Amino acid sequence: MTRRLPACVAVGAMAAVVAGCVPTAATAEGREIQSLYQAVTVLAILVGVFVAALITVSVIGFRRRRHDDALPVQRRGNIGLEIAWTAIPAGIVAILFAATVIVLNHVDSTSATPGVRLDVTAFRWGWTFQYTDEEVAVTGLGGPGEEGPTVVVPVGEPINFTLRSNDVIHSLAIPQFLFKKDVNPGLVNTFQVTVEAPGDYGGRCAEFCGIYHSAMPFTIRAVERVQYDAWLEAQRAPGAASPSPVAP
Repeated sequence: MTRRLPACVAVGAMAAVVAGCVPTAATAEGREIQSLYQAVTVLAILVGVFVAALITVSVIGFRRRRHDDALPVQRRGNIGLEIAWTAIPAGIVAILFAATVIVLNHVDSTSATPGVRLDVTAFRWGWTFQYTDEEVAVTGLGGPGEEGPTVVVPVGEPINFTLRSNDVIHSLAIPQFLFKKDVNPGLVNTFQVTVEAPGDYGGRCAEFCGIYHSAMPFTIRAVERVQYDAWLEAQRAPGAASPSPVAP
């Protein structure tokens, strides 16, 4: 047990380093992506360390010594080793492939009854978020100094996004969701997320679309269902101005 402790500590340190490379996932889908990313990275580090150790041992242990002119023992091959170094990497790749397919299928799946449906239209230079089942829309124009639209959603419920573009290719990216989806003219893309904690989550266009590409921000504001319902009711009230976000 004592001998294994350094190895456990090393693997734990690797996982901590990997975890610090990406934002903490704010959605259930993002957590799955993050876990897969961490597992692949830690496994890659372990394989790299193992291969580097073998190379080091081979270089040092079988180096030519002074006054040693004799050739080392020559071997034609080792069937067992050849099978092992073929089967082990193939098995690792198969496991990673299966894990990736499982995670991607789950992340790409959508619920037939999401908590909120949002029709998102990207345009130069801004976004329109239409609440499909409500008579509410949030629009914001981009540009230097602009904050963009703030979209209010409930926490703990599936949020379905349907993406369209009015002009060129855009891309909706929300770093804390660990998610990015292209928005193509003439093509409809969909995805679904479940935000797990209240808060503000910034997003941007991640596909160069012109002069104000860098100035197309938006904010996803996740709140409790009670606050979300109150916000919707306020927007439905006669004479309500354009939707304003609730406090986080």
